[in-house]
Amino acid sequence: MGRQRRAPARSLRVEVIDGGDIEDQLVRGGFDPDTTLSMNLIQTLGRYLRADDFVLGHVSRAAHGLRLSGDLVLMRDEKLRQPIPEAVAPKLDSAAKIFAAAIAAARMQLIPERRCENAMNAMDADHAIVEARAAVERYPRSTIARTCLMRALRQAGQSAAEVLSVAQAVLAIDSTSVHALEGAALALDSLKRRGEAATMWLRLARTDTANLDLALRVTDALVRDGNAKRAEPFIAHLEAAHPKDIRVVREAWRIAFVNQSWTQAVAAGEILLARDSIARADSAFYLHLATAYHAVSKPYRAIEMLAHGVSTFPHDGQMYALYAQYIKAEADTVIPRGLALFPRSAELLALNANALRAKNDLAASLDALRRAVALDPTMTHGYLVVAQLEMELGQPDSALIALHQSVARGEDSALVAQFALAKGNALYDTATGTKTPTDFSRALQFLTFADTVHASPQSSFLVGAAALGAAQSALTQATKLTDKAESCRLAQLGADMLPLARTGLQGGQVAFADEAARSLDYVDQLDPYAGKELAAYCPKLP
Repeated sequence: MGRQRRAPARSLRVEVIDGGDIEDQLVRGGFDPDTTLSMNLIQTLGRYLRADDFVLGHVSRAAHGLRLSGDLVLMRDEKLRQPIPEAVAPKLDSAAKIFAAAIAAARMQLIPERRCENAMNAMDADHAIVEARAAVERYPRSTIARTCLMRALRQAGQSAAEVLSVAQAVLAIDSTSVHALEGAALALDSLKRRGEAATMWLRLARTDTANLDLALRVTDALVRDGNAKRAEPFIAHLEAAHPKDIRVVREAWRIAFVNQSWTQAVAAGEILLARDSIARADSAFYLHLATAYHAVSKPYRAIEMLAHGVSTFPHDGQMYALYAQYIKAEADTVIPRGLALFPRSAELLALNANALRAKNDLAASLDALRRAVALDPTMTHGYLVVAQLEMELGQPDSALIALHQSVARGEDSALVAQFALAKGNALYDTATGTKTPTDFSRALQFLTFADTVHASPQSSFLVGAAALGAAQSALTQATKLTDKAESCRLAQLGADMLPLARTGLQGGQVAFADEAARSLDYVDQLDPYAGKELAAYCPKLP
């Protein structure tokens, strides 16, 4: 053991605590002087003798003499260790001299390293970094000072990549450094390098396989940062070693549910149901356990869980909604009763909308679904289903508004565009039969929206085709009317549609070369015809 002492010239020296002092303390404490020192006993002796650090050494035979190896360990943290280079010599005293010199060199980092720790305690991370780097400069093989550097970089908010680099430098010297393994794991999690992070967390757990608290901290980190699959075999090993520890069961339940390992989830969930008052007080637990039962084809157990949950948590609308979903056979009574209890439950309103649509009561279904998405605008595909119902009810203008709302609420733009394109194409087919400007214009609204949200050669071509159809029908109808004002309006509409038709058809040329070419030729033919109609029916236009 060693401790720092200040000399008169204000320099620092090491006072080595000899074996006599240690033996005296052992005898005073009632221990045999030949007792093998455990870590707890070493730390107790260190406090009495005011030691700062000690060396854990090993002696072994080498090919040409004896080998000394070991670690310099800080008394205040047994996990802060500095591996000492091996010393090999023909005789023990020669090896000891070499080893002692290596220890002295390693201790050169300790004074600035302690300043680093003090600066960190004072929340002065920048100064801590300076002191840690000075310590590493004094002893380039440093692990203890680099550990303080790693912590100071984290406290200073430096990049995860820089923290990782320091942690890796420590691990290159000491592959079992607890602090470096954890620092590297945290940095890799921040960098989203999940596979490497999981490997580092599991290496950390192997440094102390008897430490259950450490193991549970590792499982939490694995699940929290997206490595639940890697956590599954690890938690299975913990369950086998600690079958009665409720903390292990909780983690096993959590991991199994995240991984959708439903058989394991049911097994862990049933233990929690029987033994864990915390789980029984959580409404989400009943929801999740019911989901697991349903997944393993135990519907009656799922309904039992939900029925118990509805009884225990009478104000939980989500619980009641899932309960209603699981007993579809009684939906006619369950859903109305649920809506009476929870009139502002978006989930129940959506279930009711589905039930009404199944009965072909589209108007009532649309009303229920509109209220559901008003309560929960983030409902998946909510506005798209509203748009579909409105199209089925012959309300295309309202459907287009719903599509705009769907995009505004963050729905997948490609999916919304595909829906609008399909509806616009169907409306275009209708317009080619009726040949009215109104029908072509309605189709054009949907196709233009689709092309704006998610452009494609198909959407561009259909925009051009619909605009051409609108132009042709408007110019044709303009010649058949006796009302010159209406003829002027239609002639103007036809003329306005032609540039849009040209742009759209040109955008679709790559995918629809022949069709686009024929249609563009027809645009060229209509262009002068539109000019003549404007001159005839709208003489006052400039």
